[in-house]
Amino acid sequence: GIGRGMFDHYVAQPSNTLIAAVRDTAGSQGLLTVPKGQGTKVILVKIDSASKTDAYDAITSLRAQGIDHVDVVISAAGVAKLNTIEDMPLEEYEEVLMVNAISVMVLYKATLPLLRQADRGNGGPRFAFISAAGGSLNEMPKYPYPNASYASSKALANVLVVKMGMENEWLVTLCIHPGLVQTDMGNAGAQAFGLDKATLTLEESSKNTAHIIDNATKEEHSEKFFNETIDRIHPW
Repeated sequence: GIGRGMFDHYVAQPSNTLIAAVRDTAGSQGLLTVPKGQGTKVILVKIDSASKTDAYDAITSLRAQGIDHVDVVISAAGVAKLNTIEDMPLEEYEEVLMVNAISVMVLYKATLPLLRQADRGNGGPRFAFISAAGGSLNEMPKYPYPNASYASSKALANVLVVKMGMENEWLVTLCIHPGLVQTDMGNAGAQAFGLDKATLTLEESSKNTAHIIDNATKEEHSEKFFNETIDRIHPW
């Protein structure tokens, strides 16, 4: 998924400490042995976005390993279900809300103490959320698909991420539509829309997204909704 794409982008750079949050640490040990940039290291932690406690447990584990600050948090987990509102089971909607929106708030609350300890130079600490065009209210007519749970969960998370930036003058918060990306979920969505596969490679999307994250400033970019690249804003 997009989280893996972002990992691959940043792990190739020098002098990074990457905290890879995965649902299954035992099955993700290969992340520890991928080629890395000089001086870059990888730490695995377990965070299942369906959990209300994993993110807090992960921070406790990181502190025990000597991690005393985090410069960038990227919230990339997501799940998509296709259903009309009439046919959508409440339990399914609760699952989508938890993974796509509530977990974003949980991750923020868990990582906030370490973000506060980050260097305020070079643009300061940042919290980036991988949003989706489908979460736009203004452009909803462009997406006439039975995706009410997905769209509303992304819109809810957008509100939370904007509020995070409003509540902290030192924190850059970003909502980023990465494009229709060639991931498992992206290709499945593209096929539901009548395409053979998604239009954007994972590598290209990750590069564009990282450019937004790396170059964003509080004054110009925080609390905005980006459409794939830093020079394009998506309507709410």
